[in-house]
Amino acid sequence: MVVIIAILAVIGLGVAGHVRKRARRVQCMANLRQLHLAAEMYVQQHGTWPQIRRMEHPTPSEYASIWIDTLAPFGAQRSTWICPAVQELIRSDYAEPENARLDYVAMPFDDKPDTRHRWARQPWFIEVADVHGSGNLLIFADGSISDLKAVVRESGSGR
Repeated sequence: MVVIIAILAVIGLGVAGHVRKRARRVQCMANLRQLHLAAEMYVQQHGTWPQIRRMEHPTPSEYASIWIDTLAPFGAQRSTWICPAVQELIRSDYAEPENARLDYVAMPFDDKPDTRHRWARQPWFIEVADVHGSGNLLIFADGSISDLKAVVRESGSGR
């Protein structure tokens, strides 16, 4: 009887771990969708992609804060920039301004109004780390989400 309970406990822990991992990936995808929506709203209001250059901001937290502040009026709050899987790994208090970080990197675009939509499979935001096991997540100009390994497979197959 004890052996059966132990086996069920091990199976249950494995299932629970898988469910947590899947939930973090789903939340990460939701964050990317929110960033995409906020960036689209920003572009509609301003007529251009946010022109925030990394080299103009000396610290990573300053650069992160500028992006966070730029898209916050469009619904992308500080927590939207945080991948739950990365947060679980590093456990920092990202709410503190000095700990501001971006777990998703915005792609640089020029200031022309149509550049960001010119190619449907052009990424807008890319996850900084492969924490979900299938490559960094990306969200494209058309709003679709994929992972880096799938994109590489697609490009290698001639599509």
